[in-house]
Amino acid sequence: MNIGIFTYGTRGDLQPYVALALGLMDKGHKVTLSATEDFQDFVEGFGVTFLPLWGNAETMMNSSEGQSILQTENSIKLMKYYFKVLHDNREPLRNSYYEAISKVDFIIANLMTLPIVSAIAEKQHKKVALTYFMPPVVPTTEFPLGDFDFFNFPWYNKLTYKIAQSFFWKFIKQDTNEYRKELGLPELKENLVTYLDKQKNLDLYCISQSLIPQPKDWEAHHKITGFINIPKQKRDNHFLDKTPTELSEWLTKGDKPIYIGFGSNGIGNTGKFSKILLEVLAKTNERILFCTGWSVFDNLPTHENLFVTKYVNHESILPLCKLGVFHGGAGTLATMLRHNLPVIIVSFYTDQPTWGKIVERKKLGIHIPVKSMTSDKLISAINEVQAEKIKNNVLAIGQQIRNENGLDNALNEIEQHIKLNR
Repeated sequence: MNIGIFTYGTRGDLQPYVALALGLMDKGHKVTLSATEDFQDFVEGFGVTFLPLWGNAETMMNSSEGQSILQTENSIKLMKYYFKVLHDNREPLRNSYYEAISKVDFIIANLMTLPIVSAIAEKQHKKVALTYFMPPVVPTTEFPLGDFDFFNFPWYNKLTYKIAQSFFWKFIKQDTNEYRKELGLPELKENLVTYLDKQKNLDLYCISQSLIPQPKDWEAHHKITGFINIPKQKRDNHFLDKTPTELSEWLTKGDKPIYIGFGSNGIGNTGKFSKILLEVLAKTNERILFCTGWSVFDNLPTHENLFVTKYVNHESILPLCKLGVFHGGAGTLATMLRHNLPVIIVSFYTDQPTWGKIVERKKLGIHIPVKSMTSDKLISAINEVQAEKIKNNVLAIGQQIRNENGLDNALNEIEQHIKLNR
């Protein structure tokens, strides 16, 4: 089967799809992966065919407008900015999707690509499997959506998902129906997520049931598979994930460090964070490995206990760290727990606060919303997550995650779905 995988967002959104692509290729399928052009080298470094979509995600985040909005630390403003950029550039974006989808027979997509991908798939009569690396948005009576966990009883729980889907539809409705009309498709009168769900498309949540168990009232096409990651051998051979010699030497010169990194989020208020980092170094004896990711700093402190780099190979470096401080992306959370690290989630937006709440509820770490982060809160959290109870909880969850075989589960579900729809 000629399969196209489509994602739009950060490296954390992309990396699990590389694992899916490699797994499908091993099973004899032809696979192309489409994302913004800035990820071409990363994807092709694994030997996966890359077809670019319009845009550069890092440039978008580091534009003057993007940086200004990041400094507000307001998640709603950030989401509005994201959708505004997509709206303003919808013509070249749609064209890039259409060109890529026209070259494949079967589609794997995620939530952010759905408004465009679903329309093209319907026009070209192609089947879609949906994949997510976030807490489920499928209605259930068993628990509410993470952002609405004020109560927990059946009718309220289902309502929370409908509210979230309506909120998402509000952002995408105009552009979705505009493009459907352009393609000669009927206008949607209902929520896109509801419309697609009625088609019983395969709907995979590639997260751990040790953190979010699969509800018993879901229909059969909704599945929680377990976290997925790139197999070690293929990951270690990737040319962009080599550990610099200077970092290897620094790691051997003292105690295990604290890993701090916010990936592709981008820290808008770099001055605030630099001050926090300096105060933590001054008030503790902790060693800190700080990965800047997409953030642009011109004022970071220098200190013998601080090593600064843009990226590291998480699989190689995290086992050498004592705990992780990060934004709460699902992929990084999975890697932290798989390597038995207690976590401190400094959440920015979307699903990150939900993961923060889950981590606290299961006593795997501490959650600090970015707007309320101070050096004292961070130091307190660093001390708290090193308690034996939290370490033991992390060890237990880590073992469960390692035993899940999430990648194999996802691949098997996709292959069965392909066979049913041939």
